[in-house]
Amino acid sequence: MTHIAAGATRVERPRGPLVAAAPWIVAGLFALLGVAYVGAHFMASDTVPRNATVNGVPIGGLSVDEATAKLTAELSSADRAEFTLTGQAGQAVAILPADAGLQVDYRATVHQAGGGSTWDPRVLVRVITGGGRTSTVVDVDKAALTSVVSGLATDFERDPVDAGLSLDQATIHHEPMVVGTSLNIGKTVSAVSNAYHQAAQRPIDGRDQPFDVAADLTITEPEITDAEVQPVIDQLELVLQPVTVRTPDAQAELGAERIAQAISFVAADSTITMTIDYPKLYDIATEVRDPLAIVAGRDATVEMQDGRPVVVPSVDGRGIGKDEFATALATVIDQPAPRGIDLDIVDVPATFTTADAEALGITQVVGEFTTYFPNTGYHNTNLGLAAAGINNELVKPGETFSLAKATGPRNASTGYVAGGVLVGDHIEYIVGGGVSQSATTTYNAAFFAGMTDIEHHPHTQYFSQYPPGREATVYEGVLDLQFRNDTPYGVLMEAYIVPSSPAGRGSLTVRVWSTQYFDSVTATEPVLSNYTYGRDRVSTSPSCVAQSPAQGFDVSYQRILVLNGQSTTQDYFWRYSPVDRIQCKQPEPAPTPAPAPEPTTSEPATEEPAEP
Repeated sequence: MTHIAAGATRVERPRGPLVAAAPWIVAGLFALLGVAYVGAHFMASDTVPRNATVNGVPIGGLSVDEATAKLTAELSSADRAEFTLTGQAGQAVAILPADAGLQVDYRATVHQAGGGSTWDPRVLVRVITGGGRTSTVVDVDKAALTSVVSGLATDFERDPVDAGLSLDQATIHHEPMVVGTSLNIGKTVSAVSNAYHQAAQRPIDGRDQPFDVAADLTITEPEITDAEVQPVIDQLELVLQPVTVRTPDAQAELGAERIAQAISFVAADSTITMTIDYPKLYDIATEVRDPLAIVAGRDATVEMQDGRPVVVPSVDGRGIGKDEFATALATVIDQPAPRGIDLDIVDVPATFTTADAEALGITQVVGEFTTYFPNTGYHNTNLGLAAAGINNELVKPGETFSLAKATGPRNASTGYVAGGVLVGDHIEYIVGGGVSQSATTTYNAAFFAGMTDIEHHPHTQYFSQYPPGREATVYEGVLDLQFRNDTPYGVLMEAYIVPSSPAGRGSLTVRVWSTQYFDSVTATEPVLSNYTYGRDRVSTSPSCVAQSPAQGFDVSYQRILVLNGQSTTQDYFWRYSPVDRIQCKQPEPAPTPAPAPEPTTSEPATEEPAEP
C-alpha cells in the first residue's frame, strides 16, 4: 500500500491516448446518430415503407392517401359495425361505435406505419428498417362513451327474483332464481374502450363476426336461491311416490298426482317450505276411501225436488278414519317407494251433517231473473246444458260460485254445439256459442240476491235483449262469471229452460234460493250517454255473417243494498263499442275472354244474426 505524507504533492500517471479521446468518440457517436436521425427524417416521405402492414393489410409502397383509402375500404366496415354490450341472460344492447365516440384513425395509422414526414423516433426506426406490422390508431371520446353507457343503465337494472317451485299434477317445476343487477358505469366504460381497442387490432381474415363486451355489473342474489330450493325438490321426489293403503280385507293405491293436489309451498324468511294438507288429501282421495269402506258414508246436501229445495240427509259410514289416515301417512311420506300404511276400519261420521244442511236456511227465492231466446236449435241445446250445470249448485257462506266450474268444459265432447259468438267486432259460429245468455241470467239473479260480484264481463257490443250494462259474457278458459256468498245463509241455485219452438221463443230462468238477508236490493235506471256509430262494411269471406248496425254508448247505473235500514250504493260503468253494418257478398268471378253481358245490379241479402 502506498502512503502519501501530509502536505506531499500527488504525482499523476500520464493517461493513454484512448482514454484521452473518449469524449471525442462519444461526441462523434452522437453526431453520427444525429446525422442518421436527420437522414431518417428526410427519408420519411409520402410513401409508406415497403414492408408495412396493418392488421394483415399490406400498404407498403403506397402514398399516404392511397394507404389511408385502402385501410378504410378493407377495415372500416368491421370497425364501424355495431357490437353488443351484454349482461345477464336477457340483457343485451347493441351499440354503434360512432354513437359512443369510438373510431379508428386510418390516416394516423398510416403515419404510424411510416408514411409521411415525422420526427417520431419510433416511426423513424420503421422507416430505416423498411417497415413492418403496425397496429391501428384508435380514438376514444371518453365523454361521449360515458354518456352512452350511462344512458344504458336502466337496460341493465333488474330486481332479484326468488327461485320458485310449483307442481303440474305430479311434475315438479323449478323456476330458477334471477339475480338482481345494476351497471357499474366507470368500469363498463373502461371495458368497452379496451374491447374496442382489441377488436380494432383483429386481422383482416378474422373480422367476420361482431364482438360482445361484458358489462361490469353489481350482482344481488335473491333471498331464496336455487341452492335453497334444491333440498325441497329432493324431498318432493320422495313424497311424490305412490302409497299403498291397506285394511284387513282390502287395499288401494294413493297415487302421486293425488298427493300433489294436497301439497303447497310457502316462501318466507329466505326459505321455501313444503306442506302437505293430510285432511284435504283424505277428502279428495275418493279412489282410496270408497273401495276400502264397509259402509259408504255421505254428507248431507240440499237439492231441488218438485220445485222446492230439500235437504238430503247425511249418512254415517264405516271405513278408514281421517285422523288415522293422516297420522299413518305422515310417518311414511318421506320414505322411498315401495311404501304402505295399514289402517283399521272405524266409524266415519259425515263431515257435513243433516243438521248442518238445515242450518243453511235455504227456504225462499231471494233473486230471480229470466231471459228469452229465438227459436234456434243451438240455444235449446247449449242453454239447456248450461242450466243443468247451474242447477243444484250449493254455495255455502263464504264460498264462491263459478259458472265455468258449474258447467264444466263447454265443448263437443260434453254435448255443446256451434252457436253465435261475438268475436271482436263480428259474429262467428263456434262450439258453445250462446252460453253467454246463461251468464247474463245468472248475473242478474245473483245481483238482486245481494251476492258479492267477483268477476263479470259485459259484452263489448250491446244486445238489445239484455239490460244495458247489467249483463255478462263468458268465454271458455278466458272469461268467467263468479260471485261470492257473503251472507250467513246458504245459497242453492235453480236453473231451467223453456225450449223454443216454431210456435214461439224460449226462455232461461235462474233463481237464487236462500233466506232473505238484505232488506232490499234494487238497481237504478241505466243512464246512457256518449253515443258512437260504426261503419258500413262488405265482407267476401266464406264465413261471413251479415250484421245490422247498432250504436255504441256509455252506460252507468247503481246497485242499492239496504241492510238493517242502512244503505250501501255500488257504482257500475261500461262502454259499448258500436256495431258495424256487415253485408255479405260473393267475390267477383274472374273475367273471361267472352264478351261481357249487359251489366246488372242486385242488392245483397242481409239478415239479423243470432245473438250470442
